Amino acid sequence: MVTAIAVSFPKSSFLQNPQSIGDPTSTFLGGPLKGICLHLKPRSQRRDYFRLVVTSASTTTTSNNGGRFYLNFTGFPFPLGPFLNRRTTRTEAVKDCIWLFEQEQALGFSSVSTNIRMTVIKLKSGGLWIHAPIAPTNECIQLVKELGAPVEYIVLPTFAYEHKIFVGPFSRKFPRAQIWVAPRQWSWPLNLPLEFFGIFRAKTLKDEDSSTPWAIEIEQKVLSSPEVGIGPYVEVAFYHKRSRTLLVTDAVIFVPRQPPECISKESLLQSAKNGLAVKLLSKGREVPDEPVVDNKLNRQIGWERMVLQILFLGPSNLLEPTASFAQMSQKLIVSPIVKTLVFSKVPEKAV
Repeated sequence: MVTAIAVSFPKSSFLQNPQSIGDPTSTFLGGPLKGICLHLKPRSQRRDYFRLVVTSASTTTTSNNGGRFYLNFTGFPFPLGPFLNRRTTRTEAVKDCIWLFEQEQALGFSSVSTNIRMTVIKLKSGGLWIHAPIAPTNECIQLVKELGAPVEYIVLPTFAYEHKIFVGPFSRKFPRAQIWVAPRQWSWPLNLPLEFFGIFRAKTLKDEDSSTPWAIEIEQKVLSSPEVGIGPYVEVAFYHKRSRTLLVTDAVIFVPRQPPECISKESLLQSAKNGLAVKLLSKGREVPDEPVVDNKLNRQIGWERMVLQILFLGPSNLLEPTASFAQMSQKLIVSPIVKTLVFSKVPEKAV
């Protein structure tokens, strides 16, 4: 159910209008664990709830020009890889209107990876509105330029470090674009100013702000919680009215059954190994040391283990992840980590 999202829009908008949710053109573009888009259709004309019809987007595109080098050794004490090479895929989610750009994001020196996503919307002006920019490799920038439109706005929708670090470098590729950022920005272990990340002259996103230059086409709602341990949780959700598309970052996610195309087979096979994390979290169970061959089964095991480690602080079922993974995949969910650390502290903001 889309109503699991922890933000609400004005009465005239998507979340308060079940008929628009039921429109076959409605699309949900969720958080990082996602490689497809969701179209929401009514289960029955006599019932007031909906089923999720998962549909593949248009053909995924990668550049033939290479250009995947990107030096990224930042994020102390947890650097975010890959450190030297990032493949970018581009998928058309809504024809001639919305595109999804994805890269692999490795969590420190562990065997855990996920897909990090940038969403690009073409506005009525003909310009591009970019949500959560990713690493600006030559391949990535070429795929953006192939859309044949100028970049007008670059939006940082969250406080999260893994999205923040790319805004500055990406914006320098498009110096005429305006930069907008979520409020209450902070960083850990040191709360550094945005300028430290190379983000200059940024404007702050406000709750239900009708003065933003895209307000006629895209609505916005700020979700902000009190301190969640080391700082506040902040995220801005957006609703593109023409395509009936809702964009969130971490508030709600969709876990695809198969690993996203941007995650390398090397990362999947490394996660499939019975390494230190599996041994530590198996609670005394015997963990065999077996070689991992490259096949579809082992790649799938690697993906399932990645998902459980991302969604839970200490999953105890990494040795045999399939049953737990099945409970999490192919549906809209709130990540257990976000639910525990954020939503449980602000239940009045959950729909």
